Amino acid sequence: MNGGQRSSLVLDGAYVVTMDSAGSEYAGGHVVITDNRITTVAPGRAPRDIPDAEYVDATGCLLTPGLVNTHHHLYQWITRGQAVDDTLFGWLTTLYPV
Repeated sequence: MNGGQRSSLVLDGAYVVTMDSAGSEYAGGHVVITDNRITTVAPGRAPRDIPDAEYVDATGCLLTPGLVNTHHHLYQWITRGQAVDDTLFGWLTTLYPV
């Protein structure tokens, strides 16, 4: 922090899928993170007058603020064709020999 000022990170221009109760989605939205906490999730471009903010152009990115993904297999799409006819253990040892 700079002399007591709050520092912010602004992710701007992304496709935003919220975790709110309405399931809101913004084709062009922004997220503001201040002092390591999400403080704003909104549609449209971010205001340019946020003091001490670092702006990141997030165009083409998907943001899911509030989603805590504790387990996924996204990386496995790359290896799905290997060891196709194997059992689970055979597939695992082919992909992860250690």
